[in-house]
Amino acid sequence: MPNSFKTGDVVRLKSGGPEMTISDGAASGTYLCHWFNREGDVWTPQHAGFKPDQLVAVDHPR
Repeated sequence: MPNSFKTGDVVRLKSGGPEMTISDGAASGTYLCHWFNREGDVWTPQHAGFKPDQLVAVDHPR
């Protein structure tokens, strides 16, 4: 795999979009990601699987 992510890593799709958190790596070579969509005051949890070539790590200073 060109990119190696672990549970808890923050990523984004290379094409843009919200920051997502890696929650699991599947045997099929995809990563399960979770994020929230916001509409007004309502936050809705979302999740989807992505191939590692679609993702880039988001660098957060600690």
